[in-house]
Amino acid sequence: MRLLLIFFIAWSLGTCRSAAPEAPRDFEWITWSNVAAGYVLEVPDVYRAVVEDGGRTVFFRWSGTVPVKVYLTDLESAAGRGLWVGEEPSGESPLSGRIAVRYDYTHCDGPFCSRIASFVVPKDGQWLALEFRSERELHPVNQRILRSFEIVPAASD
Repeated sequence: MRLLLIFFIAWSLGTCRSAAPEAPRDFEWITWSNVAAGYVLEVPDVYRAVVEDGGRTVFFRWSGTVPVKVYLTDLESAAGRGLWVGEEPSGESPLSGRIAVRYDYTHCDGPFCSRIASFVVPKDGQWLALEFRSERELHPVNQRILRSFEIVPAASD
């Protein structure tokens, strides 16, 4: 009986889903640039950018969540982080004058899992991914971020 209880608890924790964050309501739009990875986008001013890996990874945090992430990565690193690598594409979408491959997948960190909509394009021999924590359809704030995303030459170009 104890083994069954332990199995049930482990299974429950392993399948926990955290809901996609709602869109912020009161904010101004700001332009945010990443010269290290080579892109510009508009985000709500209430989002706080947390930059890692020399600018190759940016988490936009808001209200205890990470609604938007941007990665410039190689396939091995992306696979190691549990990103879109190995997932089936769910479509294509324009991104900065290019065609991005869209992936809708579940990303898990420990016992918590989130639905992710990822838009991926090749850039300078690597992969640039704009990701939203979102259930299938992007809300209007994320749609504007997606439309505003512009790929520019990186500082090393």
